[in-house]
Amino acid sequence: MAIKFSSKLANETYDAIIIGSGLGGLTLAALMAKEGKKPLVLERHYEPGGFTHTFKRTGGYNWDVGVHYVGRVDNEKAFLRRAFDYITDGNLQWASMGEVYDKAIFGEEEYDFVIGVKNQIEILSARFPGEEAAIRKYYKLVKTVNAKVNFFFGERVLSLGWSKSLGKYIRRGFYKYADRTTYEVLKSLTSNEKLIAVLCAQFGNYGSPPKRSSFVIHAMVVGHYLYGGNYPVGGSDKIYKHILPVIQKAGGQVMIRAEVEKIIVKNHKAIGVQMVNGEELFAKNIISNAGAWNTYMELLPQDLKLPFSAKEDLQKVKASTANMGLFIGLNGSDEELKLPKHNYWIYDGYDIDADLEECVRNPHKDPPMAYVSFPSAKDPEWPINYPGKATVQVISLANYEWFGRWEDERWMKRGEEYVNFKDSIKEGMLKKLFKIAPQVKDKIEVCEVSSPLTTKHFANYKRGEIYGLEHTPERFRLNWLRAKTPVKNLYMTGQDVITVGVGGALFSGIITGAAMMKKNFISKINKGI
Repeated sequence: MAIKFSSKLANETYDAIIIGSGLGGLTLAALMAKEGKKPLVLERHYEPGGFTHTFKRTGGYNWDVGVHYVGRVDNEKAFLRRAFDYITDGNLQWASMGEVYDKAIFGEEEYDFVIGVKNQIEILSARFPGEEAAIRKYYKLVKTVNAKVNFFFGERVLSLGWSKSLGKYIRRGFYKYADRTTYEVLKSLTSNEKLIAVLCAQFGNYGSPPKRSSFVIHAMVVGHYLYGGNYPVGGSDKIYKHILPVIQKAGGQVMIRAEVEKIIVKNHKAIGVQMVNGEELFAKNIISNAGAWNTYMELLPQDLKLPFSAKEDLQKVKASTANMGLFIGLNGSDEELKLPKHNYWIYDGYDIDADLEECVRNPHKDPPMAYVSFPSAKDPEWPINYPGKATVQVISLANYEWFGRWEDERWMKRGEEYVNFKDSIKEGMLKKLFKIAPQVKDKIEVCEVSSPLTTKHFANYKRGEIYGLEHTPERFRLNWLRAKTPVKNLYMTGQDVITVGVGGALFSGIITGAAMMKKNFISKINKGI
């Protein structure tokens, strides 16, 4: 497993230092290991894995924090499944969530998201008579966009210089869709506002509502789940736990409680990192898996000259949404309580953007939307490991500004007023849960709520965001968001290089590996070599 940082271990020679142990960084480390290289992964948290890690509470409860379901891994021939098999030596297993993987509720009306494009078209066409032509055009457009996405993100392997001369031809077709918001595209297909809202019901998977999000990210997420949702057998932490042995087998290491203060740059070349305790570690290549903001605004020397306006751009493109998380432990099994494997997206009404704007302005109003997940029901090993118990997660969007007055106070030491404020929001989230699962009300043993400050404390995101930079049209125009930075031997990986989500993070590791090691890892993964 991962080990605690120590000077003795860190003084060994490594081929690369990776800052942050999220899935992008671990994927890159595993690819390096398979090429006979020794990576050193440094993680400031006390558990590795980024948003794939889990946490426990007394009473026999365990929750994931970021992996709620994953698409495209049920088919062993699909690239994402092959990639996971490659970096885990085939040890990571997946469980299907069944025919229905999401349910959306708007007021009192319910809609199912089912496996397969044909099935979804049939269901939506029956619910929205007269809209079949628009619905068919929509799914055809989703397919078209996803076909262009691979070329766009594959171009992220190039250096900024080569991108300026060659990349514009690759990106040209992509921007036709990326420059328009989700709402703009859907409005061009139909004037039915209810249908538009239903098609956007899963927007919480990327965080930006229809009138702010780029249609590209919407199409990618919809396409990702068209063939169903899956959950890691044994829990989401099995992802990183099956990657670590691959890294360590090659002599690489993942260290926890290892916080990097800054990246050491000499003569415009990254040569190492300085830890918060003042120690310096050196390697041939340095990779930041800490996000664009942390990399360019915090870790790199502030007097470093760059061939683009990173600081100005990062002020314009905002951080993605923050959220409130409710973690519930139930005294009763999933079978006994009849809890489903599918997720719920619950909305008060069909005007998603207006409701969320009101929510951001008024923290004392019950949240207008919530995502509800039953992780224990998804995991076939849960009843073996935690008999007679079940877990629930409820997530709603939040405004970081609500918590600004407590941001400089320590975790778990923010005082009674902070706790009371969180509890007031918690009550509104519980109402959403009880609407779909009233049977759990008297079975709650643990009920813990997290705020954006919790995310900031553990994930080191400046405003408690969970999806990095917001996925707006402007974000996809930041051409410098790529694997190879203008600083020699410094690379980036993680969701800001590609996109949000498990698939995006994993693919970022592949892209960075290709840029750094000049290897065609897509071919290697497909061939299993």
